[in-house]
Amino acid sequence: MAQSNFHSALVGNETEGGAFGSDDEALAWANEQVDRLAQSMRYSLERQIKGLPSDDRDLNAYEAVRHLLRNVSMGHASYMEADFLNPELTRMSATARIQFQLPSVDCMYHTALLHGDYSYRLKGNRGTAMIFQVTTYRGNAAELVDWKTWCVANNFDTDHLAPGRDIDVVFSRTKPENLGDAFWMEIPEGICELHLRQYYGDWDKEEPADLRIVREDQQFPAPILSRDLAQQRFGRLLNFLRVHADFCRAGIDAHLAADAEEVPELIVPGAFEGTQYFNGHFRCAPDEAVIIEARDPGALYWNMELVNQQWEPGDFWTRLSSYNMTQVHADADGVIRLVASWQDPGVPNWLDCSGRILSLFSFRFFKAREAVISPRLRTVPFADLENHMPASPKVTPQERHALLQRRCQSFYRRRFSDF
Repeated sequence: MAQSNFHSALVGNETEGGAFGSDDEALAWANEQVDRLAQSMRYSLERQIKGLPSDDRDLNAYEAVRHLLRNVSMGHASYMEADFLNPELTRMSATARIQFQLPSVDCMYHTALLHGDYSYRLKGNRGTAMIFQVTTYRGNAAELVDWKTWCVANNFDTDHLAPGRDIDVVFSRTKPENLGDAFWMEIPEGICELHLRQYYGDWDKEEPADLRIVREDQQFPAPILSRDLAQQRFGRLLNFLRVHADFCRAGIDAHLAADAEEVPELIVPGAFEGTQYFNGHFRCAPDEAVIIEARDPGALYWNMELVNQQWEPGDFWTRLSSYNMTQVHADADGVIRLVASWQDPGVPNWLDCSGRILSLFSFRFFKAREAVISPRLRTVPFADLENHMPASPKVTPQERHALLQRRCQSFYRRRFSDF
């Protein structure tokens, strides 16, 4: 998945028209922008639907339209509205409304566009999420042209980002002489991007951050929207829809190309720094169960989640589609056995297939102390599952309901529903 493969579909900002001497001329220009948006949306839908496996084709079509609209929402908020002169943190992913590019259900993501000609400060309480990672990138993820990880920091590398702290982070091209107690992170020349990741281990206890970003010497009022500025920002949205349709499809194809029994590692450009990904797929009929076996490699954090053909974890706040290292049950032999099926088998680590034959999945291992052993899969008859599993605790319907109820409550407590 080399990111250089994903800018063939970029569009320019030039459009016809330009006279606004009448309502009809103004409307003609506006309609031209809508037509360009429709073209990018159709490009995206084609990549989201055509050429994928025929399993669950109807469900995938429903989810493709929903995912397209989620991407429009994401691209509009994060890139069309983005202003490096007056930056704001924008939610990227892992909400009911936006699920962008294989998000972790444990993570809350934010982004902001910056520019190397200016300095910025990120201030506020960092919260208590298990992992808090700050990353700057050259370029912007809407277009992925010369996009490159530039600077990375997280709470395991610096006390400045320790859980519960009030933080003050300065972003600039050169380190300020009067930095004081603030923490400095470098940004490159030109337009660049900030990503914040909050990874939660304990969904019931860890608290979300409360942060804001400002440009130093920010001027008010903000510039009035001009034609050039409007088209530049709108062009980022159009390119976002096209580029990420290609990037998403490449990711899905990598899942489908993986060995069906032993999952290989996959490199995901620009993803969670310090993490090893193992992405695969399986097919499970209503009368079957898929047993996925993995071992904890002593990672500071790891999780596993089911993913649909739009590279989304689905309705993870109301369905059991994921587990992390604090949530799983390990058997007496140290093996973690996750069981995917259409109906609840009453065992720990159940993964809900959510009415689909073909499921994609992803393992993330962050800073593993030992070599990661590739997860392994096997499919068995659902009625015979007990004969393929070691003795383990039983989970009653009442216990499962209580678990799902806590899961949903945690979704709101961690502010995953904020737009």
